[in-house]
Amino acid sequence: MTLSGRNRLIILGILWSALILVVFSFFAVQTFSVFPKISELAKNRSYGFFHSLMIPFFKVHSYTPLISILFCLLYSFAASITIFVLFEKTQAPEILFFANFVLSLSLEMSRMAIPLISFYDTSLTYAVFTGKILLFSRLFGLFSLFLASIYAAGMEMQRYGILLILNAAICLALASGVPIDSMNWDTALTPLYGFIDMFFLIEATIVGITILSFFISIKNKSSKDYVYVSLGILLVLLGRDILIHADTLLEPVIAVFILAFGTWMYCKNLHQYYLWL
Repeated sequence: MTLSGRNRLIILGILWSALILVVFSFFAVQTFSVFPKISELAKNRSYGFFHSLMIPFFKVHSYTPLISILFCLLYSFAASITIFVLFEKTQAPEILFFANFVLSLSLEMSRMAIPLISFYDTSLTYAVFTGKILLFSRLFGLFSLFLASIYAAGMEMQRYGILLILNAAICLALASGVPIDSMNWDTALTPLYGFIDMFFLIEATIVGITILSFFISIKNKSSKDYVYVSLGILLVLLGRDILIHADTLLEPVIAVFILAFGTWMYCKNLHQYYLWL
């Protein structure tokens, strides 16, 4: 893929993130009053690697999912602009896949389906479709980071388009085959879905391999820049995990700081590495 072609894709991502942010703002104003009711009807608390440690000490706040979704959308928009500004004239094989990860967080907007269904008093079956979109976006984001890590570790395949399509197809196939419980959701407004243990294992495996691959790249690249690139990815993964599973007021604040700092560390040092090649 040419540099101009990659830049056009990133620009489309920026426009998409901006559009989703505008749509979210409209829906958030409409559904603001139903969040306490939705929170009370949650079947159980959300589950995340970091979030599970906070459950015994912090209570659920009904508006946390709204804040979490807003921060996801703002992050997607701001990080996409950052990527474009830094890499507009710099070829970096893995940055397109990181941009896909950033864009995947814009689909956290799917969690708004539950308050919208409640507000408009429509069928909960719509939650099945949006639940699959949400699951697809989370898998797509993690697999995109995995592909970025493989490039960082030394893969030299130049046919990015094929990898992007293959990534999307695999994630779509996985998400489409999963049963979604439209009648139940957790405190982060994530619809409950089947095979949850299997997907937890997949997520943990992909995260582990991604982190390992980035740290292997430190040796392969023989550059101190990649030490900070790898640490940046570690922070990005931690921030993402906290943000998408948050149900307390403290978590989104911690998450967005970690996510923003990790993204800046990753992008700045990756750009610096490729700038001097």
